[in-house]
Formats: sequence, C-alpha cells, structure tokens
Amino acid sequence: MIPREVIDEIKNRVDIVEVVSEYVNLAKVGSYYRALCPFHAETTPSFYVHPGLKIYHCFGCGASGDVIKFVQEMEGLSFQEALEKLAKRAGVDLSVHKSSKPSEYGRYVEYHNLVWKEYVKNVERFQEAKRYLVDRGFTEEEIKEFGFGYAPLGSKTALEVAEKIGLSEEELTEFGLLVKKGNEFVDRFEGRLIIPVKNDSGHVVAFGGRLLGEGEPKYLNSPDTKYFSKRKVMFLFYDAKKWAKEVGFFVLTEGYFDAIAFRRAGVPTSVAVLGTNLSREAILKLSAYSKNVILCFDNDAAGVRATLKTLEDLLEHEFNVLVASVAPYKDPDELLQKEGREALKSRLKDSRPFEIFLVDRARDLFDLKVSSGVRNYLLFLKKWAQKMREKGYLKNFENMVREASRILSTTESDVLNFFSSEKSKEVLVKREAKKIFDVGEALAFLFINYEHFRERILSLDLSVLDGEARNFFDFVSKDKTVDEVMVEAPKNLRDWIFSVLERIPPPKDVEKFFNDVLHRLDMLRTEKRIKEIEKMMESATEEEKKVLMQVRMDLLRKVRGR
Repeated sequence: MIPREVIDEIKNRVDIVEVVSEYVNLAKVGSYYRALCPFHAETTPSFYVHPGLKIYHCFGCGASGDVIKFVQEMEGLSFQEALEKLAKRAGVDLSVHKSSKPSEYGRYVEYHNLVWKEYVKNVERFQEAKRYLVDRGFTEEEIKEFGFGYAPLGSKTALEVAEKIGLSEEELTEFGLLVKKGNEFVDRFEGRLIIPVKNDSGHVVAFGGRLLGEGEPKYLNSPDTKYFSKRKVMFLFYDAKKWAKEVGFFVLTEGYFDAIAFRRAGVPTSVAVLGTNLSREAILKLSAYSKNVILCFDNDAAGVRATLKTLEDLLEHEFNVLVASVAPYKDPDELLQKEGREALKSRLKDSRPFEIFLVDRARDLFDLKVSSGVRNYLLFLKKWAQKMREKGYLKNFENMVREASRILSTTESDVLNFFSSEKSKEVLVKREAKKIFDVGEALAFLFINYEHFRERILSLDLSVLDGEARNFFDFVSKDKTVDEVMVEAPKNLRDWIFSVLERIPPPKDVEKFFNDVLHRLDMLRTEKRIKEIEKMMESATEEEKKVLMQVRMDLLRKVRGR
C-alpha cells in the first residue's frame, strides 16, 4: 500500500490546472479556472478548478475530487493506475512501495497479456489464420501492428497460462477468457481470429474473436468484467486519443475491421464502438479530445439505426457531426478491399453534414408521391428540427429546411411553418383540461419527446392500453430506441406515431401534463377493475354479490371523483 504522505507528495508536485487543461479548455476567472464540464453536457460553464485547494468541482452534475480522481474518471483508470501515471509525471518513484504480490488488476492484465502473446504466436503456427489475414490484404507489418492472434479449435492456451501463473478457479471464471462446460474449462475464443482490445492505459483487457469457419456468432467479444466494460472502452481509442487534437476529429465505426480499415488508409483517429450503442462514458472520453466526429457505419438498415441513435446522442452533447457513406459497399472494410485505401479515405472528404444525411434518409422511408408520405416525411424531420433549435444548431437547421424544400419542390416558408406549427393546439389544450385525452397517445408523446420520463413510463403497468399504443410500448420495452421503432415498425404503427407527434402540442407545464396522464391511467385501471367485478357478479352467490357490489360502488366513487 502506498503511504498517505507519498500520495500527498505526488498531488503537491503535480499542477492540477496543468493536468486538467490537457482534457478541457480552462479559462481563468479570478483565483479559479472554469470550463465546460467534461462529465456532462452543458452550454454554460459550471466546472471549476481551484489551484490552491487542488480540487475540481462541477456545480452542474456534482462531479468533484482531486487530480488523481480526475485522471481516473477521464481515462477510466483504477486509483493505482492514475497514481502511477501522475507519479511518473511528478518524478516520484513508487517501486519501493509496491507489494511483491501483484494486485488483482495486475494479475488480470498479466493474464490477458500472456494469453495474447501465445495467441499471436499461433498466427504463424496455423496456416488458416495467416491465410485469412493475407486474403484480406494485411501485410506482415500490419499483422504485427494490430496484434492479431489465433485460438485454434480445442485451444488450451488460456487454461495453460492460467495454471502457469496460479489463477484461482474464481479468477478463471471472473476474468472471462474461459467458459466452464461440465467439469472442464474451455477457451471462450477457440476457432477464432483474436483481436486485442486495450484500455485507455494501453493494457490488453479483452479480446474480440472472429470465427474463421461457418457458424454463429461470427464475432464474439469478451464479457464485461471488473476491469473491462464495453460501455467504457472503445476499440483503438488508446492510440486514437494521441492524434485527436492534431487531426481534429474522430472517425466512429461499428466494427473492429472497419476501424482498422481507416487506420490502414492512414486515418489515425478511427475508433469502434464495442457496446450496442455509444455510451455516455464513451461520449465524454471523445469530448475530452475533440468534439468533431465523422460517423461511418454499415450501409444497411441496422447501420442506419445505429447512425440515427449515435447522432442523437452526440447532438445532445453538442458535437459537430458529419456522416460518411460507403455505398454501394456494406462497410468500410469492404470498400477498402474493393477500391483501396485512397478510395476509403476520400469518403471522409465527401462526408455530409448530419442534417443532409437526415433529409436524404427520411426520403428513403416515405413515399413522397402521396400527401400522407410528405406529411410523415416532415414529421420525421420535425423531431430533429426541434432538437437542433434546442441545442443551437441553427445553421444546420437552416440547411435542413433548404434541402427539404428542394426535395419537396416547395418553399422554405412552407417547411418552416410546418416545423413551427402547433396544429389544433387550442382544441387539444381544452381536451387536456377536461382529462379526456387518449392516455396511450399521451404516454407515447411523452416517451418520444421527453427522455427523462422514459424510465418512469416503462416502469408503469401499461397492460390497460390497447391498439397502437400497446404495440408501441411492446416495441420500446424491448430495448428499442424511438428511431429504431420508426425505421422497423409496420407502416400502420409508424403512421400512428407521426399522427401523435402532429396532433399533440408541447404542453406548457410538462410535469402537470405527465401527472394528469398518470391520473387518467389510474382511472383506466379502475374502470377495468369495475368491469372485472361486474363479470364476477354474474356467477357470484348472494353474499358474494353484496361484497362485490360494495367494492364496485367504492370504485365508481373514485372514478367520479367523490
């Protein structure tokens, strides 16, 4: 254990302002330094660094701590890792204080590193692995650069290394490289090409495995462990962050080989998302180095959904976003293999502003030859228009209006009026006041437009809903985003969603509106219960009818507000 006085010495030797300024742009304000918080999205600076007290604090999200904690949070490091990094900066030797017994994290990293080195040797030992990489155009230098390995069928590598360094059975399970089948441990990645995944400190903490033969899944990732999270680690980010401030942007891709394809094409800031979506933790890491991102996802329906979801998340954190296309190819890697490195790199130069991507993609979703298709097309864009206005993307908003009017052969004023209209607002407000609005529609409206209500809505008992409202919540409760529903939903459900967006105006007091909807939902449940009791009375005894009648009367009073 490192003595407290040594930790204090490191903190005293390191200038917290200097460290923090490597991640955010600090401005001096009196005796403090101020910046936009790197831990949450904001437009007004609320993040402060106090050089005298050697602490930071954000009045917006509450993040606070010393320089060690700051480095931990920004780079996803353990306390020990952050301390060692700052000690090196301060010129303090920690080796005399290190325990002869490695920490659990040390054993985890050592294990992954040793297993990876054995996997790397297998590329030369097994021709199927080498042939696969050569067929994809990798040179000997690139095979070494990206650290490819191979775990053959029946591989015992992970188990042999574990036994060699004396891992416990609990560690064998928790470290994620072995899977227990019956009484035996087998290599999770057997029969797969191995792709090493490094954390923000450059340590190998996980693997991606690509199946060489037939079967599913084609790609397999290490499971989340105590020292690896797909939400917090991005593939190739360790290298990309070194170049981000010089290059000025990140290229965000879906898969390992797509990120590698851009590296092979001479783009050093390509990274790949490891989880289902780009997480908040990953977004904050990106923002510490650059708020300029080019999205280049797969050219299929899933890729479009991923682009829409990632775009929405990045706009929420006020990134500057372009979208690159690899059409007619499936993904960046295929484009590289078919047309070469310069052709792939040139796609970045041809990237479109995100608003033009939205206008074009929306055109693919709807039939613009009919009036209902035009209306739904504009409703799709209206949601984005509201977000762009809210977040200050005014130039992008103007571009979207201009492009949409060109595609529809109408005036910009017509498009603007549609985006700004609150059709039937007076009538709908009156309906709301009388509490006769459709509960299912109102809940869907709130779910789509107000993200902070989503978790609360999904926790409700929605079994009383029917029709398209029930269908809508069946979709979103399966971990689908609103954009995914709009892309995947049957036409009748998609039309219903857009009609809800068009007919219900934003309420003046959204909390009151939400509470009114909750009250109406409760009334629906009560009315359903009354019908159930009336059904039960048909076959009840006289004594049972008396009890049921009293319960029914109590429920009726509740419905009538008495």
